[in-house]
Amino acid sequence: MLVRSPGVSICWVRLIIVTNIVFFFQTLELQANNFDKQIPSNSLRILQEAKIISGLDNELAQKIADRCNLETICVAQEIVKELGNYANLTRIEPKSSNQRRLAEVLPSVKKSYKMSDESIFIELKHFGRKAEWEVINLLEGSNKVVFDLTENEGGDLSRMIRVASLFIGPVKKAFVVRSQNLVTHFDIPSPVYSMSDMNIVLVVGQKTASSAELFSALLRQYAGAKLVGEKTRGKDWLLKVVPVNDKFWLSIPAGQIFVPGEKIVDGILPDEKH
Repeated sequence: MLVRSPGVSICWVRLIIVTNIVFFFQTLELQANNFDKQIPSNSLRILQEAKIISGLDNELAQKIADRCNLETICVAQEIVKELGNYANLTRIEPKSSNQRRLAEVLPSVKKSYKMSDESIFIELKHFGRKAEWEVINLLEGSNKVVFDLTENEGGDLSRMIRVASLFIGPVKKAFVVRSQNLVTHFDIPSPVYSMSDMNIVLVVGQKTASSAELFSALLRQYAGAKLVGEKTRGKDWLLKVVPVNDKFWLSIPAGQIFVPGEKIVDGILPDEKH
């Protein structure tokens, strides 16, 4: 059943979430920029970010600089090799204005159908811009939901938190992100609509990753959701995007995610396998 939370607006919920996330990354940014402002090259800037944010060893960073002769793409590729699976170098594909608009409005729900008068199946493909409103509209009149997250590889953290808040908010210190020099506690704010009495089943699999795994852990821990399916991917790090040049960006691990009572590293184990 949908219950409107008194005195809570969607703008206020979004402000709380975004402020928390922005504060975390701004703090990392200040740490990364606490060095000589006159950086002679992109390569040294990238190496400095990898050292401060991801803990790349100083001696190893120097070896990369020497080995690559400070050639930017070479440095980025070597950082990816050293930081492992969580780091990646991505080519920036130019998008038309129509493609950008389409990405903004692409539905989060791939498909849904009523399983009975009071239960509904929702395949949540990603956490898009209007994800929480798609879920709110679909759950009207239902007291049980089965979320299929088997193809959900994550996405925007703040949007995921807005959806999770519908079922569990508010929760103080719901999860923690630990970086090299910083521990940040994240709260789940009060939702615009409360569905805290909803019976929830989450179908997860090997492709379920990143913010979708955090969503699963939060709902099991704080909303009593049941997880069925296969073990998830185990992507338990927030990533920071570092511009390399006008054609590439480098994603490096910025902080490891922890949910009290849950284990995301190496994958979340479901309550029931199938």
